Amino acid sequence: MATIIHSKHALGTAATPRPQTAGAVHAVKFRHTFSAALAAAAILELGVLPSYAQIVGYKLIPEGDFGAVTASGGIMTGELGADDDARVAGTELFSAATALNAVAAPDKAAAYNVAPVEAARGIGLQFSGAVAADATKKLTLIVFYSQ
Repeated sequence: MATIIHSKHALGTAATPRPQTAGAVHAVKFRHTFSAALAAAAILELGVLPSYAQIVGYKLIPEGDFGAVTASGGIMTGELGADDDARVAGTELFSAATALNAVAAPDKAAAYNVAPVEAARGIGLQFSGAVAADATKKLTLIVFYSQ
């Protein structure tokens, strides 16, 4: 049973651009500041993949000192923004060994093979250890997608 922390985008209080033209690429930055601690194995539902969108590129940009904590990340199961204990984050974008000490642009094939679906889905990150509260620790996920 993992705790899920939701970003403003995942809660729907910040708009995520939706592709309006077939083939047009949109970019969005999802940003989280660790002003509160995150427990080990907690999931940060940081971003949103809009309905019918496909990923065409992505990067994870850490700021601050995360120590030896690593992250994995991908498309979350279940309904976007839900606190359902059964929800998990996939590993389509980042493997568990993704260090948080430099820009990560791993280009995993699985990310580009995420099939478009009718509903918007959460993009979640899960951490190997606890992340202490520190306003200088930030994660920015830049996702490029098209329809």
